[in-house]
Amino acid sequence: MASFQFSYTLTQQEVYDGLRLSGVYKQSGKRAIIESVLLGVFFLFFLVSFLLEWDAFDLGMTLVAGVVILVLNLVPRLDMKRKAKQGLRDVKLRLYAKKAYIDTKAGSQSIDLDGSAAIKAVKGKEGQLVTALLPEGGLLIIPVRAIPKEIRGQVLNLLLQSGRNDSE
Repeated sequence: MASFQFSYTLTQQEVYDGLRLSGVYKQSGKRAIIESVLLGVFFLFFLVSFLLEWDAFDLGMTLVAGVVILVLNLVPRLDMKRKAKQGLRDVKLRLYAKKAYIDTKAGSQSIDLDGSAAIKAVKGKEGQLVTALLPEGGLLIIPVRAIPKEIRGQVLNLLLQSGRNDSE
């Protein structure tokens, strides 16, 4: 099988979408939704209790629940925005049948395409992205728009077939 090589520059929005949709941050999963709903119920309970009884404890617990809801939902988003602003955006990618090599300003990494890596396609605000968790830490984000049209089908097939083996 032939090798594929291409370079691209990620936009800030693509980095943010990749971080948000890859599962690196857990603010959008079932657990985060359940935590937010439970805290919302506690918030409403203590707020109603405070309005009925004018008790300082109820006011304090209302504020605590509200602050924790904000922290659970706001801090991950702010961290993703910060990382997107300072993220490494210039990427050179070389794909072979069994391995991919990624070169950035921070150095080189590789990822096995044998099904051991979590590779998935996600829909971002600026288009389709392919994300992969790197074994040495980090996240590979490949916007579909960056893959040359003449090899796009082959590259996507290679990446997504290797990612599919992981879930089987």
